[in-house]
Amino acid sequence: MSGMTPLDLRVRRCKSGATVITVSGEIDLDSSVRLREKLISAVERGTTVLDLAGVGFCDSNGMQVLLEAEHAGRANGSVLRLAAVPTAVERVLEMSMTLDVFDVYPDVEAALKD
Repeated sequence: MSGMTPLDLRVRRCKSGATVITVSGEIDLDSSVRLREKLISAVERGTTVLDLAGVGFCDSNGMQVLLEAEHAGRANGSVLRLAAVPTAVERVLEMSMTLDVFDVYPDVEAALKD
């Protein structure tokens, strides 16, 4: 596990009622459990913006969490928006042919305006 950047999650609620989760570090088998907990809980409450600008790595476990959260949001009538998706994460979404599943925005501000 040496060389891995631990996952940092920051959750804030906006005046609009949307939740913004800022993620930095690496999303892997171990850290995806924490992300799943926070993300599913947030999308079950309403619109959620996931700020991925600080993510350096995301494996298939992370992709699974994103897909689960998208599904949970749709089932609840809420929305998951991905913001500031780094190239490395975008590549994994493209390779798994799931990029089109998500609403993707250049930054958090754009995601909150929509």
